[in-house]
Amino acid sequence: MRRIPLEVKKRDVKKKSMLNNYRRQGLIPAVAYGAGVEPTPIVLNRKDFLRTLRKEGVNVIFDLTLDGKSYPSIVKEIQRDPITDVILHMDFQLVDIDKPVYTNVPVEVVGEAKGVKVGGLLEQEVYELEVEAKPLDLPEKIVVDVSDLDIHDVIFVKDLNLPENVKVYTNPDTPVVSVVTPTREEVPAAEETAEEGEEAKEEAAKEPEAEKKE
Repeated sequence: MRRIPLEVKKRDVKKKSMLNNYRRQGLIPAVAYGAGVEPTPIVLNRKDFLRTLRKEGVNVIFDLTLDGKSYPSIVKEIQRDPITDVILHMDFQLVDIDKPVYTNVPVEVVGEAKGVKVGGLLEQEVYELEVEAKPLDLPEKIVVDVSDLDIHDVIFVKDLNLPENVKVYTNPDTPVVSVVTPTREEVPAAEETAEEGEEAKEEAAKEPEAEKKE
């Protein structure tokens, strides 16, 4: 993981109303905890953080600079508004660079599968892996190339190429991505009703003929 400096400040927690005040000021309320440090309420500049997020992504080590000291950390949680998607609050876990940490790493699928080119469907089952490693050894993401996958081919967690110093907790037999045969499209209920009506008419038309023969 790369290390990115991030300036933060302590925030006032005496009043809950302060959270909205900070947000109106263009700040993101957050908390930093772990590595033997008491949980510390902080705020960070929203504009600066979003710029860093777009450029670096969230899976990096943020060196939080607070009162002249630097604290390496990883983002543990981001709370967003369900409607606007605006960041409301963040959790930073302070880490010891020399000690393993447990976290989730995103899985990114790249390439176009051979099976998809002939009509198959690509299904991704796993979007994050549960891993443990020293902070600097943590991969920012797990890239899975599906170019060689044909229909009915599957890539399992155990097939992924991961560094030896990264321990994976996700079940090794869990399918990550596969190419499957498309299922037959279901006939809409309205069409089924129409077809049943036509069949009924045909049967009704045949009944008089059957009666004449009798």
